[in-house]
Amino acid sequence: MDNLKISTAQFENKSGDKDYNLNVIEKLSQKASGEGSQVIAFHECSVTGYTFARRLSKAQMLDLAEFIPGGESILKLTQIANDNNIVVLAGLFEKDEKDNLFKAYVCVGKNGLVAKHRKLHPFINPYLTPGNSYCVFDLLGWKCGILICYDNNVIENVRA
Repeated sequence: MDNLKISTAQFENKSGDKDYNLNVIEKLSQKASGEGSQVIAFHECSVTGYTFARRLSKAQMLDLAEFIPGGESILKLTQIANDNNIVVLAGLFEKDEKDNLFKAYVCVGKNGLVAKHRKLHPFINPYLTPGNSYCVFDLLGWKCGILICYDNNVIENVRA
């Protein structure tokens, strides 16, 4: 099995400003790739912002959230991955065709979405729906899984 160089990045995102946040993600991804990383992982809700969502109505959340994989942020993350030859992991709010809302974390490569996880225990906003499955996938020859923040505190999730 080949070694895998992964960068992690956390930055001061701007609440609700996806363009700004994606620009920062792009710059940090470019830097990580230039230093030899094959993967870069960003923090929870790095695309959308996080704590401000506790005060948002359902209509405001639906306006902020995106379809995955069809949303603009996934397209931009795919472009970032392709332009920098790096896999990008990042978080955002997701909506589905029935207007259910989720806190999602995605893995995106140069060809698009590789994997998506919906947080199992979301609590920042009352309109968020819990995810109902685990996410395990292959990435560059490695078996990977995604859990978001508090989900790691529930031992059954980690054992799965």
